[in-house]
Amino acid sequence: MRKVIKHFTSLFLIPLTRWYLRKERTYTYHGTTVTVLPGVFHPGLFYSTKFLIDYLQDKPVTSKSLLELGCGTGLISIIAAKSGAVVTATDLSSKAIENIKHNTTRNGVNIRIIHSDLFKAIEKETFDWIIINPPYYVGTASDEEQLAWYAGEDFDYFRRLFKSLGDYSHKTTEIIMVLTKGSDVSKISDIGNENGLELELVKEKKVFFDEKDFLYRIRDLTR
Repeated sequence: MRKVIKHFTSLFLIPLTRWYLRKERTYTYHGTTVTVLPGVFHPGLFYSTKFLIDYLQDKPVTSKSLLELGCGTGLISIIAAKSGAVVTATDLSSKAIENIKHNTTRNGVNIRIIHSDLFKAIEKETFDWIIINPPYYVGTASDEEQLAWYAGEDFDYFRRLFKSLGDYSHKTTEIIMVLTKGSDVSKISDIGNENGLELELVKEKKVFFDEKDFLYRIRDLTR
């Protein structure tokens, strides 16, 4: 059944989502409204972004440094900034960077925005929180719009992510990542283990049919 759902996602859901996002949209969650530019991941069409936001709602982020990797529209970063966090938001997509700049102005928040492939353009510093909504599926993005979906043929995104996380976190950094049952959680966890990291399940949420989203805390076993 899971293989059927993954095949359906690849064959129909991603193209259907891209078709819907050919026009500019708006989306509101927890009182924050963002513009969704064509080609940028829509935070309302899937549960992952909302799952992360709901998790952070009662967490102590005020005056804490927070890094969001893969910010898309910037909804998570903007809500965190409204809660008093000192936010850095990054994305590999130039369209996403344009989108979050627009949305920070729209919402009147101050966020440091960096166009970066994971940590490449971020100077060495540590953060109190690191929030990750990664591309879930194996495969190579054929254009910028697919960067939010595909992690490379050999989970390249996760290999590079886990290799560098330790340089940007300290002993008490909270690193939270969302994954879906449709992704290869076992393989991703194994790559984490190879880098001295452990994926600790924090919460799970049934999305539809047999599908679930999972929140993981990434623990550095070398510290």
